[in-house]
Amino acid sequence: MIRQIASAKKGMFVLGFCWVASLWGDVKEVHAMNLTAPFYLENPLVLPPGVKNPRFSNIFMSIESKFNSAGQAEPLGNALNKRIKWSEIVNAQKRHSEKSMIRSALNDLGLSYDGSPGSSTGTVNTYFNVKAPVLAVGISERFTLAVAVPVMDIAISADTGFIKSPDGQAFTNKICNLSVDQCNAAAKKLNNPINQKLSDLGYAPIQSTTISSIGDIQVVGKYLLHKDDENMLTLKSTLVLPTGIAPNANLALDIPTGDGRFQLGEALVYGRELGSDFRLNAVSGIMALLPNEMQKRIPTAYGDPLSKDQELLTRNLGASFALGTSVNHTFPSMGLVTAAGYNFQFMTKPSYSVGTYSPERYTYLEDLTPVQALHSATLMAGFSTVEWYKAKKFVYPFQANIVLSHPILGRNVTTNDVYSGELVLFF
Repeated sequence: MIRQIASAKKGMFVLGFCWVASLWGDVKEVHAMNLTAPFYLENPLVLPPGVKNPRFSNIFMSIESKFNSAGQAEPLGNALNKRIKWSEIVNAQKRHSEKSMIRSALNDLGLSYDGSPGSSTGTVNTYFNVKAPVLAVGISERFTLAVAVPVMDIAISADTGFIKSPDGQAFTNKICNLSVDQCNAAAKKLNNPINQKLSDLGYAPIQSTTISSIGDIQVVGKYLLHKDDENMLTLKSTLVLPTGIAPNANLALDIPTGDGRFQLGEALVYGRELGSDFRLNAVSGIMALLPNEMQKRIPTAYGDPLSKDQELLTRNLGASFALGTSVNHTFPSMGLVTAAGYNFQFMTKPSYSVGTYSPERYTYLEDLTPVQALHSATLMAGFSTVEWYKAKKFVYPFQANIVLSHPILGRNVTTNDVYSGELVLFF
């Protein structure tokens, strides 16, 4: 029967493409998660009228792993690593004749269906360098307006391949002994079966690349609701503009710099003086993720995001929630500021309008992006001349801060730390 495979018109399909096809159920979309550990600690302070406050932040984050749906850490490219069974290869074929050819070859070589021709391999690492200039202005004694324009430089390191098992090598050797042309063609496909499958479905290949782009611009207003000798309460309103690179349905490795939709947020920020140069801050807020139209791939099976079918869908209203608290301590004589905080974030599962395909396929699509949750701790250390300037002991008021944010627990979010440095000016 092995001679029939070698001479068959579609024999190349058996050796090459059938191994590629068996991967499509486990290659997942790899992308930057929406929730990450925050790179600053909220406070209720507003600027005096007419005071301008430019801030320059530089945020660094290297992403190699994420929390899965069970809260366990796993490599970012974990879904690309899979042991393939001969039975999966057989089941992946659409034609009965192709299945019969593979079964006959396995029987001729004495290979078990539970055996494996090999494993797909993949690694993905992503490094973010974000520069975020912010300009805030005190409009009145109670209202401050700010605009933030993040500029993102992203470096993506990605590699995919295939490692043949002894059974897979034996199968290959048989084919190569019978046909050099088919052997060479198969070897070319098997060097990178993941990208071969992606190409067949119309996706761009998974490969290392760099991205430079602005992110989503934010316009923030803070309104002072109440202030006395010990307490301060501020209402913070946020408008997010979709100016970054939106998600792309043709990228299995998708690292957008924006979310592709408008967002509106409201938060209450509370501060209380505790005495001895300690201050307590707390924040609670919600962000409405407004509906938008976007091109999506429509899955054909549960858990399988790869599909040749595309459709323009409406992503329905979503929301994210945040709670946080922190304690600040200043050392006025030295100009030092320290702070430690905790944050909890939660993002709802996105939903989509139903289009022209069967309804269950849109359920498969929604299940690919489950809810996200993240608990994180933040430490901050800084140097400030503001109090010295007020006491006329220093010529110019400014602050310089460094921040470390560490994810503690999470679901479907990155596990990696966020580092940031910030220079804050006043004039």
